[in-house]
Amino acid sequence: MQDFGLEITPRPDLPAIVARWQREITESELQHGYLGILAAGDALGCWRWLLDLRRREELASPALTSWINTEFFPRLRQRYPAPVRIAFLISPLRAAIEQTASSAAALSSASHPGQDYQTALFTDEATAYRWLAQ
Repeated sequence: MQDFGLEITPRPDLPAIVARWQREITESELQHGYLGILAAGDALGCWRWLLDLRRREELASPALTSWINTEFFPRLRQRYPAPVRIAFLISPLRAAIEQTASSAAALSSASHPGQDYQTALFTDEATAYRWLAQ
């Protein structure tokens, strides 16, 4: 499936959903993309997601952070039999650059006690898959 600059690929062998952004996108496209990933997760009953951010620039704004924290993440509550695991895959260069409070790095490093999701940041795809499989 490709929409909003996003290619969503089921990987039943892992099992996981791999979502790769193919181009620069707008905040609206990012939101629609996240909802597309959620729809794919629902259709496949899959709560392990690899989000590949290497081909797009960081999108970070207070409005987007608010949407993710108050609208998107709450949709994950009790949705699947296990907490959603979201692996953010970024380039090593991007990982070395200081990240803003609303970046994927900040979202993945924040603790989520009592939440129905876990996030982590990776620069190596194989390591991300191992984490997702736990």
